[in-house]
Amino acid sequence: MTCEIAVMNKRGLALAADSAVTVGEGEKIYHHAEKLFALPSGAPVGIMIYGSAEIMAMPWELVIHAYGRELGQRRFDRLDQYAEEFFRFVEASAALFPPDLQRDWFRSLVGQYWRTELAEPLAHRLKAEGKETSRAANAVLAELLERDHATWNSCPAIEGLGAAHGDKVIAEYAPALDSLESDLFGGHSLGAEAKRGLRATARFMQTQQWIHPLDRSGIVFAGMGEAEPFPAVLEFAVGSLAAGRLRWFKADEARVTRDDSAIVAPFAQGDMVHTFYRGIVPDLDAKLGGIVVRTVAHELKMHDAELPPERMEKLEKAFRKALEEEIDGRYQRPLIAAVDALPRHDLARIAEALVSLTALRRRMSLGEKETVGGAIDVAILSKAEGFQWLKRGGCAYGVARPAS
Repeated sequence: MTCEIAVMNKRGLALAADSAVTVGEGEKIYHHAEKLFALPSGAPVGIMIYGSAEIMAMPWELVIHAYGRELGQRRFDRLDQYAEEFFRFVEASAALFPPDLQRDWFRSLVGQYWRTELAEPLAHRLKAEGKETSRAANAVLAELLERDHATWNSCPAIEGLGAAHGDKVIAEYAPALDSLESDLFGGHSLGAEAKRGLRATARFMQTQQWIHPLDRSGIVFAGMGEAEPFPAVLEFAVGSLAAGRLRWFKADEARVTRDDSAIVAPFAQGDMVHTFYRGIVPDLDAKLGGIVVRTVAHELKMHDAELPPERMEKLEKAFRKALEEEIDGRYQRPLIAAVDALPRHDLARIAEALVSLTALRRRMSLGEKETVGGAIDVAILSKAEGFQWLKRGGCAYGVARPAS
């Protein structure tokens, strides 16, 4: 995990990112990863990464630097054009992601999904019911696939990766899917409907807005294009390539406008920003209404009285409304007004402080790993001065990052 912060107003924006990276299954944490990058063009655009530090076993750091060389001194009118050009570059990088790698990676991801969501539940059901026949296996698998497809259908489609791409993937990787089916379901004689259902799941994995947790990276483009007066951040979920196409979609965005003149945006672990904005930690914020209602119910019961459920529900809604008004009036609006008035270097101080507070919270929390920590990289971006490093490796710009 990680913590990255963007603090923006009309004058520009500041970015801060920690350097902790989790390796393997979370058993080892290093503190010298680069997660914040500048483009060589000098444009006021930065890139941050979180989640998986690699795409298909290739470090994002190397991919971003290669994109920077390809970009050169070119600039775009809009921030989203930098992102779209980056994703096109990744798709065209056959040297980094050759066809054989794409096929093997696809097989691995589908295999993990089929195993955990279909093959293992199938085996458990058959064992529990004492039915090991192929007929029983096909019936149970049909139920599992029906529920699975209903879940997939509730996910939006990835723009630009429609049915035609899904069909291409299934056709191009048919031998890999046949082999995988034999490995996971070879003990059962699957019918044509089950086979089609399995491949429909594999097709959904390529066309819907869901990416396997082991394959998912967060990519944030921050800054402004040549024709954009105010800064923005665009957050993307990115997966791997299959049949020459990269799975990515926009997860969120935030833009400074004349009306929304200041924004504090967290990425990955954002609980301290929530606390900063709202004056209350997220867990307590979520539970507070229920705590109040249960307390009131208990006190009424102690006096041989009670409210009907609908009155209790109204009480909780009234409490939440009053709390939101208090938070907005005493915390959020004053904070935004303060951020709106700050110069860029003060924006950077806020961004760095929020990352530091998140790291301290992880360090002081029993039972939680220190997944945020290490040196903090800080940069400011503006139309006038482009991208400027303030700190790299926890030191003022110009001092080298320590070796890993």
